[in-house]
Amino acid sequence: MNYGQQITQLKEQQLYRERVVRTSKVGRYVSINGKQLLNFNCNDYLDLSAHPALIIAATNASQKLGLGSTGSPLMSGYTSLHQELEFAMASFLGYDRGLLFSTGYMANLGIAQALLNDNDVLIEDKLNHASLIDGALLARAQLKRYPHLNYDKAEEALQLNWKKNAVLVTDGIFSMDGDSPNLRPLSVMAQTHDALLWVDDAHGVGVSGDSGRGTIESQGLNKNNVPLLSGTFGKAFGSSGAYVVGSDDVIETIIQKARTYKFNTSMPVATVAANLKALEIIQSEPWRREKVLDLIHYYKEQINLYGLEDCAMDSNTAIQPFVLGSEQEALEKAAYLLDRGIFVSAIRPPTVAKNQCRLRFTLTAALEKEDIDLLVQCLIGNY
Repeated sequence: MNYGQQITQLKEQQLYRERVVRTSKVGRYVSINGKQLLNFNCNDYLDLSAHPALIIAATNASQKLGLGSTGSPLMSGYTSLHQELEFAMASFLGYDRGLLFSTGYMANLGIAQALLNDNDVLIEDKLNHASLIDGALLARAQLKRYPHLNYDKAEEALQLNWKKNAVLVTDGIFSMDGDSPNLRPLSVMAQTHDALLWVDDAHGVGVSGDSGRGTIESQGLNKNNVPLLSGTFGKAFGSSGAYVVGSDDVIETIIQKARTYKFNTSMPVATVAANLKALEIIQSEPWRREKVLDLIHYYKEQINLYGLEDCAMDSNTAIQPFVLGSEQEALEKAAYLLDRGIFVSAIRPPTVAKNQCRLRFTLTAALEKEDIDLLVQCLIGNY
C-alpha cells in the first residue's frame, strides 16, 4: 500500500490535517505556533483547565498517591480517589452508581462492547460521535443509523428488531451542529420496545441545565427516562477522562465485561483529583455556566444583526457552527481569522458531510462580549 500517495491525495482534496503546537495555558488567549490568539477553538467551556485549585488538587494527590495509577482498575489502579469520584458523579447526576474510564472514546467503546454482542442491535443517530459508531463495530452488533433527529425512523428501526436486545444511543449535544435531540420521545419509544436508552452527554454536563447536570436536566428528565448516561471530563471539567452512570446491574456488567476498562490503565491519580475539584466548582460557581449562556445569546444577536444567519446554524449551546460549504472556503476563512488573531479550526470531511465544511466556534467562560464583536466584524470583512 502506497501511504505516501494517500497523503498526497488528502492534500490535493484539501482534507489534509496539520497539528498546531500550543505553548501556553488555555484561556481567553492561547499561544499557537508562537503567536498569541483569541481562542474560539477549545472545549474548556467553564474555563477550568488552568484553574489554580485544580492544579493544586492534582499536585497534592500526586504527592500522596503517586502520579500514575500504575495499573488497570482491577489490579492496582483503583484508588480511594477513583472511588470517591465515582460516588460523586453518580450523586451529582442522580444515578445509582458510576464508573470511570481513561478517555471518552474508551468509555463508549467499552460500554457498547460490554452490553451488546453479535445477536444484538445498536440504533444510533447518524450524527453521533465516532466513538459510538465504533462501539457497535467492536461489539460486533448490528448497527442501525437513523437520519439526524428523525424519531419516526428511530422507532421504525426498533420495531424491525423487536426480537433482539437493543440499545438506542444518541449524543446529548451533537459536537459539530451544536443541537440536541428531544429525549422524551426517545425515552418513550425505548421503554415501549424494551430497549435501553443511552445518552452520551459529553458536551452537556457541566454547562446545560439549571444545576449543570446536562441535557437530561435541561429537558426535565432523570434516570427513569434515560437509564444510561456517559460523558467526559475533557470538556466542561477542563481535565480528561470519562465516566458512565447507571443502575447497579448495568455498571457491574460494564466492569466485568468491558475490555477497555479491564485491560487499560486507570485515569492518573492527579487527573482524578482535578476532576473532583472541578465538580466542586461546577456546583459552587454557577456564574461560569450563566456567563456561557449569556455569551451564546449575545453571539446569536450579533449574527442576526449583521445578516449572517444563513451561515450560522441554529444552536443554543456553546458550540456555534458557521457553515461555508467547500473545503477551500472553510480553509480560507480560518486563515483569514488567524491573520487577524483569532484561533478557530476549519472542519472538513469526514468529520462533516461533503459541502458542509464549516468553522466551529466554541463559546467559553473565558471570553468576553467584545471578543464576539471582533469575531463578527471579521466575519463580515470589516476588519
